[in-house]
Amino acid sequence: MGKVQEHKRAAKAKRQEDRGAAVEKRDDAFEIEGVVEECLPNTMFRVQVTSSAVPQLVGQTLLGTLAGKMRLFRIRVLPGDLVKGYVSKYDLKKCKITYRSVQKASQ
Repeated sequence: MGKVQEHKRAAKAKRQEDRGAAVEKRDDAFEIEGVVEECLPNTMFRVQVTSSAVPQLVGQTLLGTLAGKMRLFRIRVLPGDLVKGYVSKYDLKKCKITYRSVQKASQ
């Protein structure tokens, strides 16, 4: 095998190793789950937090907006839907909604 092909294979293997390392958990955000209470204009929602990694967030009402892919594909979110998202550690009153569950929240 020539030097060029060997060089290309080594570069490809290096890229594949780096790709796995790039997927890391964010240190500046907390995952939450909640129920949508109210729909507001401009794809904003009031979200009642039901579970979180931070115990102080449970039970609070946050102002939630749709994240990029949910807005791009026009995923509809209605009051009563169970959603997942994240809260930045810099602003604990706002959240980004990243997932809408198919199941309705039981109340």
